[in-house]
Amino acid sequence: MSDNNISSNSKRNKIVVHLNDDTHQAIKKWAHYQGTTMPKLAQSLLEDMNPLLEQLIETYEEIMSGENKEKALNKLLAKGLTLAAESLTKDDNIEK
Repeated sequence: MSDNNISSNSKRNKIVVHLNDDTHQAIKKWAHYQGTTMPKLAQSLLEDMNPLLEQLIETYEEIMSGENKEKALNKLLAKGLTLAAESLTKDDNIEK
């Protein structure tokens, strides 16, 4: 999991989530493997997804405003690949 850079001054919002049994068991097992708690793992997973979520929102808004759907989806794919490459590069630099 990535480090979460949340300062003590950052606003922290709370949500309640109900999970199906399969998802609950998977999170429980992965939290155990990562040596963390289920809430911390869930928080990290959701926060790690924020760049993707932001891009999905942007793409949706572009399509709803009349932009060419195929063009908007291609931009989404390109941005996703860029984010993945940046993440891999960052991980490579950490290991060196």
